[in-house]
Amino acid sequence: MAYSVVVLGGTLVRFALTGDAFTLRFSFAQPATWIAGLVAILVAWGLLKHFRWAWWLGMGAAAFQLYRVGSWIFDHFSFSRPPAFGPLLVAGLMLTFLVLAFPSHVRTSCSR
Repeated sequence: MAYSVVVLGGTLVRFALTGDAFTLRFSFAQPATWIAGLVAILVAWGLLKHFRWAWWLGMGAAAFQLYRVGSWIFDHFSFSRPPAFGPLLVAGLMLTFLVLAFPSHVRTSCSR
């Protein structure tokens, strides 16, 4: 759920800090923003209801997003200029989700 807040709410926070209306038009016009936010909400709801498909979808989506963010961080990595806080936050959220949801007892608790 925290990831959906970061994805969908991050655009609003950026707009509030900069006042740039183009930020809203650009971010909310991208289907990837909506897909990532809605998948995160769907996974959170499914895990609350203990659905097995939500565990698998969450694992796949988190791994894919971690790959996307990780490749961006490695492409833009420099010791003189560290990566921005946003990508590091997303990578941290994805790693935390994978570590917490990966143990076998979590997967077996999703039995519906």
